[in-house]
Amino acid sequence: MERTDFTKTTLADTPLLSASKPVIETDELYDTVIIGAGLSGLNAAKILSQAGKKILVLEAQDRVGGRTWTQPVGANDFVDLGGQWIGKGHDQMYKLAAEAGLKTFPTYTHGKNVLRLEGKSSSYKGETPPLGLFALLSALKLMYVFDRKASKISLENPWMMENASEMDNRSVGSWIDETISNKKARIMIKRTAEAMLCRNLENVSLFQALVNAKATGSLKQAEKVEDGALSDRISGGAQGVSHFLYSLVKDSVKLNCPVSFVTQLENYMLIGNEDFSVKAKKVIVTAPLPVVKNITFSPELPIEKQTLINSMEMGTVVKCNAVYDTPFWREAGLSGSMVCLDEIVELSVDNSVPGSDRGIITSLIHADRAKELLQLSEQERKEILLKAYANIFGEKALHPILYIDYSFTNNPWIGGAYSGLLKNGIYSKYGKHLAKPSGNIHWAGTETSTLFKGFMEGAVLSGERAAKEILSQN
Repeated sequence: MERTDFTKTTLADTPLLSASKPVIETDELYDTVIIGAGLSGLNAAKILSQAGKKILVLEAQDRVGGRTWTQPVGANDFVDLGGQWIGKGHDQMYKLAAEAGLKTFPTYTHGKNVLRLEGKSSSYKGETPPLGLFALLSALKLMYVFDRKASKISLENPWMMENASEMDNRSVGSWIDETISNKKARIMIKRTAEAMLCRNLENVSLFQALVNAKATGSLKQAEKVEDGALSDRISGGAQGVSHFLYSLVKDSVKLNCPVSFVTQLENYMLIGNEDFSVKAKKVIVTAPLPVVKNITFSPELPIEKQTLINSMEMGTVVKCNAVYDTPFWREAGLSGSMVCLDEIVELSVDNSVPGSDRGIITSLIHADRAKELLQLSEQERKEILLKAYANIFGEKALHPILYIDYSFTNNPWIGGAYSGLLKNGIYSKYGKHLAKPSGNIHWAGTETSTLFKGFMEGAVLSGERAAKEILSQN
């Protein structure tokens, strides 16, 4: 099978902008200009448009969807290079998928999972890997203590929690090291936390980790498949929801329009770059805060917002997909899911499309291991992944018909995934300003959401909140 054109975009590449410049009527005064056509921006656009507001959405890339990006890998097969899962509590995403006429299907879990540890493979059923009784008890105890701490947090005002500042100046990595002594359990917990946060745990505060876990339900809930955050996928790919929202406001969306300045004048705001400018009463910024550094605001943003922008760093994750003629691992009674505790390839899932003859194994590599992969060539990454697959699923795993990997880290308009996190000590002091409007500038994006930070649901909810903020003022 020949590789499709999009796979020529490697991790070191970035989405190219069209040579043609968009046509924008610069004398119009918009009620709201929205920066970014991801889920948050498009959902805000939908709500404002339906309320009769004159809107314009400016998207830097040549596509909509933000951190959702679906690509076909055959007539009926697809891979999501970005977000793909919805699950328990993701009510708005299920609702939007239904409105779009998109069905959902459960993540494949039939068969035995595999634990890879110290060069050996052990198969098991269910969600609990066979680490040994003492290691499992140690891990479960730590998760109980962690989730109990998280349960005491008020998501509306988490910074009001007792000892919030103290916990915000302590890394979640050091807390795990001091709380659990069993090596196997400690490694498993750290990999679970890194899969949620996508950062080296020494660079994430205990307080932020607790808030993010509470926003999802619990640490376990964030990585759980059945009845958890990863239970379902969307037929045709998650970007289909973004495409649906785009279809509702298509005439108001301009692609290839990166914004480099936002200026508040006496009677309106001016938004644009060296090639164009538009006028608006309000602005919604949905770009991740590290990307907002590229926008010049005049007058300057409040010092609290500047601190947040300068202190947030995006997570690092590489998503690797191997497409095979058949899901051959199922013949051996395997689910396609593995957990590796001492290799760069930390986990895999069966991402095959129901009804297709082909099989797809997808791996997510996070934090420092992802950064290591990004230093390698695509061929080197492929060899590492396929060798790990072969150790689990047999020699057939060495021969996919297609291999694709991608990371948003090198995308200048996004900067990473799943979301951004603040430097230790910042969230407890300035977190209340994350979603707070800065005059006529409103803020959205999954990082600003109270619930499901880092998930598609969080992005959708944040767009809804920002839109309602504006509507409540009119």
